[in-house]
Amino acid sequence: MNFLLQLQKALRSPILRLTLWYVAIVMVISAGFSVFIYNQTAAQLRQDFIPRGGRMMVGLEDPFTGTIRDRVQELFEQQYELATGHLRNKLLIINLVVLGAASLASYFLAKRTLRPIEESLEEQRRFTADASHELRTPLTAMRSEIEVALRNANTKPEEHVDILRSNLEEIHRLEELSRGLLRLARSESDARGVAWDVTPVSAIVDDAVRQVTPHAEKKHITLDRVDIGGSWRGDKHGFVELLVILLDNAIKYSDEKTTVRIAGQASSRHVSVAVQDHGIGIKASDIPHIFDRFYRADSSRTRNTVDGYGLGLPIAKQIVERFNGKISVVSAIGEGSIFTVTFPRA
Repeated sequence: MNFLLQLQKALRSPILRLTLWYVAIVMVISAGFSVFIYNQTAAQLRQDFIPRGGRMMVGLEDPFTGTIRDRVQELFEQQYELATGHLRNKLLIINLVVLGAASLASYFLAKRTLRPIEESLEEQRRFTADASHELRTPLTAMRSEIEVALRNANTKPEEHVDILRSNLEEIHRLEELSRGLLRLARSESDARGVAWDVTPVSAIVDDAVRQVTPHAEKKHITLDRVDIGGSWRGDKHGFVELLVILLDNAIKYSDEKTTVRIAGQASSRHVSVAVQDHGIGIKASDIPHIFDRFYRADSSRTRNTVDGYGLGLPIAKQIVERFNGKISVVSAIGEGSIFTVTFPRA
């Protein structure tokens, strides 16, 4: 009973089921070829052995009994049976070897085929859990404040105003989270149907700087940009959104009265833009994870000091990958970070 339960559980494994399908397909093809080869070879052997026995009867036939003719015919039929039997054994051995090799190859191929699917499903489960947690936090805060206010009959009007203001802040966070999720979902779609225009790189940088200037002015941060020559053929709005995310991040994690620098270069084949800040920096152990959804580094980069849900850099990475680009970061604690994006020009 335990063996049957274990076998049933094993058969429910996607890897094993896909392996069995692969093996079945290979063995059907192998068996078909084997049957074809056997029939063709057996027919050729029959043409070679049986008529040859008849031709050797000439001059050897016994006019009375035909014993010699029958004996020679029997010998050639025995040779035919031995040859076809030997052929069957060889084909059987070949099919067993094919079965073993196909089983091993199919197992590894099935694992390799299902790995991206499993990783995608795991990422979706993790994303759903993280999104649910982030959505539940402001809702729980709003509910608690409202319940406390309703239970306290002596709540003053100014306290009600404070509660409403606090709820509005939580609603603003929910709106920010929903916008981030929508942007992330949009950036994950492919680039088909997107208008690709030839745009000067300097114009793209100007648009991004213009959008983040109010944020920089609030912290008295100077945006120092270096003119980047050349043009880029692609989705202008996607490139602008990418730079806005990087600039907004740089401003967000920089101290007041510092400088954020935008520089880059354009060659005949690539366009590179770098955003450098002089902020708190990122630990080396956090750098491999900063492009994960909802990832927040240690206490120096949490929502206690900086608003956000950790969706900006994942969106930036999706935009970069959508247009076959690369994004890299160099950072040191207390010195700042440099994010560099590189795109092919065409």
